[in-house]
Amino acid sequence: MKILPLLVGFILAACAPVSPAPTSAAEASDVRLTSERVSPAVVRLTLHNDSAGRVGYNLCSSTLQRKSDSTWTRVPTDEVCTMVLMSLEPGRSATFDKSLPAGLSPGQYRYVTSVENPVEVPQTEIATDPFTVG
Repeated sequence: MKILPLLVGFILAACAPVSPAPTSAAEASDVRLTSERVSPAVVRLTLHNDSAGRVGYNLCSSTLQRKSDSTWTRVPTDEVCTMVLMSLEPGRSATFDKSLPAGLSPGQYRYVTSVENPVEVPQTEIATDPFTVG
């Protein structure tokens, strides 16, 4: 009987979802996230769906990250977003303007967002190419 809890633990661990590392806009082929500075304090995110299926997304909940050495670290913000999953049809794009927090240190930044495509990958993270602040 002592083996049963251990066996159940191994089975659950094997079935646990693995979250892939965010891919850059240049690496993602079917669904891409790009950024454009529209003012010193605003970045416009654009999600491009070039896949064959609809994807779920919420660009408001995209997170800002800062590069430190070779790692990306989340930058805390005081943003409030409605957690609504929107749908983007194949061949379409969606935009959302994000305000950069005041007082950012100079450096390389990027935005990361989650997209859901039930046909190919249930949920994955994609990232913009880096942009410079300061």
